[in-house]
Amino acid sequence: MHRRPPGSSLTAVRDLYREVARGATARPLVAASWQRSIEHDVKPGRLEAPYTENLNLDSPLTRAALPVLNALHEQLADDPVSTMITDRNGVVLTRRVSHDGLTTRLNSVQLAPGHVFSERYVGTNGIGTALASGHSVTIAGAEHYAEALRAFHCAAVPILHPIRRTLLGAFNLTTTRQESGGMLMALARSVAGQIEAEIAALASRRERALFQDYMEACSSVRPGAVLALNRDVVMMNEQLSAAVTGPDLYTLLDCAREVADDLRFEGTRTLALPSGRVAELRVSRSRREESDAGAVFRVRLAGRPQREPAPAAGGTRPGLGLVGTSEPWRRSVGDAEAALLSGAWLHLAGEAGVGKGTLVKALHRRHAAGAPLATLEPPPSEAPSAVEPWLRDLGDLLDRPSDVIVLRDVHLLSDRLRRRLRDALASRDRSATGQLIMTSQPSMVAPDDPLEDLCDVSVEVPPLRRRPGDIEQLVRFFLLKYRPSGESSCSSEALATLQGCPWPGNVRQLESVIRDLARRPSGRIIRAEHLPPECRVSSHKALTAIEALERDAILRGLLNRNSNVQRTAQDLGISRATIYRKMRRYGIVPSSLA
Repeated sequence: MHRRPPGSSLTAVRDLYREVARGATARPLVAASWQRSIEHDVKPGRLEAPYTENLNLDSPLTRAALPVLNALHEQLADDPVSTMITDRNGVVLTRRVSHDGLTTRLNSVQLAPGHVFSERYVGTNGIGTALASGHSVTIAGAEHYAEALRAFHCAAVPILHPIRRTLLGAFNLTTTRQESGGMLMALARSVAGQIEAEIAALASRRERALFQDYMEACSSVRPGAVLALNRDVVMMNEQLSAAVTGPDLYTLLDCAREVADDLRFEGTRTLALPSGRVAELRVSRSRREESDAGAVFRVRLAGRPQREPAPAAGGTRPGLGLVGTSEPWRRSVGDAEAALLSGAWLHLAGEAGVGKGTLVKALHRRHAAGAPLATLEPPPSEAPSAVEPWLRDLGDLLDRPSDVIVLRDVHLLSDRLRRRLRDALASRDRSATGQLIMTSQPSMVAPDDPLEDLCDVSVEVPPLRRRPGDIEQLVRFFLLKYRPSGESSCSSEALATLQGCPWPGNVRQLESVIRDLARRPSGRIIRAEHLPPECRVSSHKALTAIEALERDAILRGLLNRNSNVQRTAQDLGISRATIYRKMRRYGIVPSSLA
């Protein structure tokens, strides 16, 4: 049974279905899509297709599709038919139109590259419904949910990866002609099949390129352990397969896959393995024919024996009491746990509020509860009267080999004090000292940080925005913490809103929001309208790391200044016109923050 959509009566829903049907029985696929559109609260009379500037035109999908679309474009000549490719989120990546009149009409409804045509924003349409249903669809005329689209006839086909069978995007044909839906669909399926075949051919060429680079690495003068992989292929030489097995191998492969997916990364990555050893991965990209075929890793193993067995690959030991199952979180916990068990000096980097302190306490409680845990804050000033006792205290703590010492917020130390700390610690005999754990915020540290090489292992604790799958578990955990009776719950709409927030304060901010909501005097179900203003950021644009930091700074400033835009602009050192422009870009609505 469908729930009543927000702001709609059952009569209004029936009227919408009647409009779809036009006197006939609506197709089940269209009726289901209209119901989803109503639940997304899409307005039929107002077309709002969000726009993103950061299109990924160097993906296997676009590289495979463009030659096919160009050939089809020549065949269609001056026919009023448009061909489009979208990604799996409904973002139009490329469009071909050979008829000026149709170009104008498509632009008038924002059906152009960069705009998002998923059902969540536009309602029932060829692109969005094909992606939402996973089936080939034709959406003709009045079957469109948005009134502005009802002059168009569309046929869309999902495009799947030929090997993994995962959804890559969709191919869409749009016309204004009252043509046979069957003919449009036959053409759309044929083109989608050609694109999938080209993706398969590209994958084969990528595998050959990766294999060639792998063989060159293996045949070098001193090859050592070599690994090569992309999303479809894994290759390793005999030295690696003999040296790394079991949980160590699974952890190594997980890390290598993550690195291979980051097309910009080249250099060295250090990884703590479950056995207690440390793996150093020297990474080089396999680039042939102006495309990325994967990555080749030269692996060097080092380390000392662990005190007890480490956790299974990619996961954490039971009993840690930590919430979250997302891959970035599990990997950071597993790497930190392996480092603690091996006795390595550990650097935990992460934004404020991500849970670095919680992670350290959980690992200590589980694995080193018998050893004292000491925490040292940065000195209150740079005066010798504060610095010298602070350095002596740290030295005294490290002189006890059984202790675990947490040096918090080292990003707050001045360059001068960082150099003094490095000189004091670098000369120490690690076998006769306590285990040191440093924590810092990565954005606060310069690239030439004097403390960079002081620790054996560096682990990044991911921000909450990179763990959207963990938000539901965290919400339930905090609700139970602040309402032990278990009588509170969170509606699906509220949860979706929470999962879409940037969370500049990370887990600490989410806990504060849920604590305040759980303490409301009445109401057991948290609904979207109950959420505070800080959860109401409506940007759907893909942001770079710098843009995300800028958005979060503006959001924090507005919250601290009670939504006073002018005072926030003054605090940030920018003009009022600039902050308004950036707020529009990042979807920060002043009225929702009041």
